[in-house]
Amino acid sequence: MQNNRQHILPLSFVVAVYVVLAILSRNYCYFWDTVQQISNEAHWFYLSDFRSLLIPADNEFGVSATGYHPPLLGITTAFLWKIFGYELWVSHAVSTLCAAVLIFNAQKLCSIVVQRYAGWIALIVLLDPVVLTQFVCASPDFVLFTAFVVALRAVFDKKPVVLALALIFLCGINMRGVFAALMLFAGHVFYSCQEEKSFSIKIIYKNILPYLPAIILLVAYYALYFSQSGWFFGGGRSNYSEHYSMPHDLQTVLKHFAEFVWRQLEYGRFFVWLLAAVMILKVYRAKDMLFNKREKMLGLIIVLLTALYLLFVFITQMPFGTRYFMPQLLLLVLFAFSLLSRYFSEKKLKVIIGLTLFFQLTGHFWVYPEKVAQPWDATLLHIPYYELRKECFDYIDENDIDYNELAAGFALYGNRQYVELIPEKKIVGNDMEKCRFFIYSNISNLEDEKVDELKNPQQWKMIKHVEKAPIFISIYQKAK
Repeated sequence: MQNNRQHILPLSFVVAVYVVLAILSRNYCYFWDTVQQISNEAHWFYLSDFRSLLIPADNEFGVSATGYHPPLLGITTAFLWKIFGYELWVSHAVSTLCAAVLIFNAQKLCSIVVQRYAGWIALIVLLDPVVLTQFVCASPDFVLFTAFVVALRAVFDKKPVVLALALIFLCGINMRGVFAALMLFAGHVFYSCQEEKSFSIKIIYKNILPYLPAIILLVAYYALYFSQSGWFFGGGRSNYSEHYSMPHDLQTVLKHFAEFVWRQLEYGRFFVWLLAAVMILKVYRAKDMLFNKREKMLGLIIVLLTALYLLFVFITQMPFGTRYFMPQLLLLVLFAFSLLSRYFSEKKLKVIIGLTLFFQLTGHFWVYPEKVAQPWDATLLHIPYYELRKECFDYIDENDIDYNELAAGFALYGNRQYVELIPEKKIVGNDMEKCRFFIYSNISNLEDEKVDELKNPQQWKMIKHVEKAPIFISIYQKAK
């Protein structure tokens, strides 16, 4: 009973936060990568009446495919549009449903692994700036994170049917979900071997059964994809081919590595990494207390996932998003606080929990200088963007600016119909050299030389500026 009472306050607070954000964001347009990973692909299925599982490279709707990401959310969104209407709130309703599942399962998972102050540990996971922002964006990665939490809880609770369902969603969202599922399977087998105190093929056979539905669906999808389209980046099907090319030189690798490290530490997450490192050192020095079975499993998955992304530093130029590391943060929190709860008194544990929440809170206020790339899909500070975007395009429409002469940076270019679900196509280009008008925002993380060019009065003049700290959007017209 006492334990249940300890859960009520943090659980009530986190539910209140998610309810408020759900109400505020219910009609937010698609943002950042959700445009491609949800809206664009959903439009193919919606407008073509589910003509084909694979999106043709050249189609009448101008939709580009990301073949290495299974299209589960695109199909689901299009299906829901058919039922409930072509509305933005549909995606946010899906995100809200996932939030309910996430809150329930995160609470249960923390109770299994940590037990002491599990409600407050769940609060650390659920109020992470990146997790909250992915919820507001109705992002595929929020669904992925929810599925990962459910799957991990199902492993510990020995619920194979729940695990099988969670894995279908985990693997059906994007390739990162597939990676997470692979590492979860490795950890699952390792956990079972610890319980059985031996290793055998029978353990692998027993553990793999819940993974089979997801494996079968993935094999079928990729077999169809490869048979019709060849390799993922062949035939001009992907706009991201250059991301998966080899680095040009050592300097590129070093910059990529720095980005890899920073994306895991920013927005207050560095404190959780610090806690985990300190506890590993403490266990090593104590020599009288070993990691338990769950801690070993969590540690293994952390190492495997981190090592996989580290490999990408050396073999790709893929930019890392802070959201990529949400599963690692969950695992780190569980790992660190499982150890902390065994080593520290209740008084000290409360202080550590308070400090962790404090550093997490600071993560909601990190703003980088204008010329430093910031993952705006990882902070609630981006929320003014939606209002400013509307003001910007209202000005463009009211002043009859020709869309054929209009370009913009990332998050502002593309087909407005697919971003805002407006009735007509209004396509904004991205070629700064060929346009008369250009929309610039710090949201776009525009290249430094383009920012300098825009601010040169001999080349461009600002005709409209809207700002709501820390976000601004400006419209420039060529001076000549």
